[in-house]
Amino acid sequence: MHKVLRVLILSFIFLSLVSCGEFTTKDEDVDTGDVDEVYISLSQEKLQRLYSSVATDSYTTCTLDKGKWHGEADIKVRGLSSRLKPKKSFALKIDGRKYMLERGQENGGLYNRIAMRTYQLAGVTACDTESVALFLNDEYLGCYNFITYYDPDFMEGELYKCWFSYTTDMGRNHPLISQTEKKFPKDGDMSNMEHLIYACSSLSAAEWREFVLEKVDIDKTASYLVVHDFLTVIDTNRTNYYIQFDGKYRIIPWDNEQSFLARQDREKYTLCGGNQLVRQLATVPEFKTAYNQKMQELFTGGGATCILDQLKEEAGAMFDDLCTAMKSDPAYATSREDFIKIKSYVLKYLDKDTGRAADGDRLVLH
Repeated sequence: MHKVLRVLILSFIFLSLVSCGEFTTKDEDVDTGDVDEVYISLSQEKLQRLYSSVATDSYTTCTLDKGKWHGEADIKVRGLSSRLKPKKSFALKIDGRKYMLERGQENGGLYNRIAMRTYQLAGVTACDTESVALFLNDEYLGCYNFITYYDPDFMEGELYKCWFSYTTDMGRNHPLISQTEKKFPKDGDMSNMEHLIYACSSLSAAEWREFVLEKVDIDKTASYLVVHDFLTVIDTNRTNYYIQFDGKYRIIPWDNEQSFLARQDREKYTLCGGNQLVRQLATVPEFKTAYNQKMQELFTGGGATCILDQLKEEAGAMFDDLCTAMKSDPAYATSREDFIKIKSYVLKYLDKDTGRAADGDRLVLH
């Protein structure tokens, strides 16, 4: 019975992939404009394995052409909620290093690309992200973000994915460590994350302050949260961030597609309100001071350390690069007109005089 059910599920997934228009017939007039093109080639047998990776989560080999790269790579469908969407995201392994082809649905991919660049300008570790046009067996799949994943060969210490979404006594009443994944090194040692979970959930206010001052990289974590809150990221209550530990704990970003809220929604946005960990950090006076200083330095002060002029220029170029390629990818934006409107909105958002930086007291952590 279970085998029959599994076959039926896999058959449904396969048919949904074929019928949803993900692998569309190539339009000979596809113009990808100024974005780099990525070509992935697989045999029909391996293409079916790629379809099946929606359920099996296993890699298959392919041939990859991208700029300096030409040769063999490994590929699978990735993501949780995105797995059953018509337009898929993919994970790649090239020469042992992991990369992502993020599907960039409804402009979110560009929001995420701008967000990652903002973190980098603020001195926070964030994934290198570029826009590409993806072809699979010469069929145009559309605009994607090509993301260089966090890698232990280029980062110090340990990397964790953890859900700090529980508001009361998560250390004792919820097995939070069971919902924590150690990305690297894969040594099974969760002791440093267990230490952070216990401290965040069980220490007194005075003990927590002492822990933060000794064990948390306040400068980098405050910078992360300032960017996060300036861009009004709304989906980090459970996922879409990592915890790095190399003797000090810090938060680093992942997948900030849901960001750039409209003015009326920004009025209800809570600084440092994303999850239990950041709410606890905001209770420490020294952390609060660092946060407000970073917000002023990077965004609201308008001085030499303000990054908004450079960010606005780079964001405009990102939109311009995609303006041609997105016309052949209806999943990326509903229309060219909407895409241009969103460009105008984002650039206004990033304006240091009239945009998010002008939100005044709503950008001060009290």
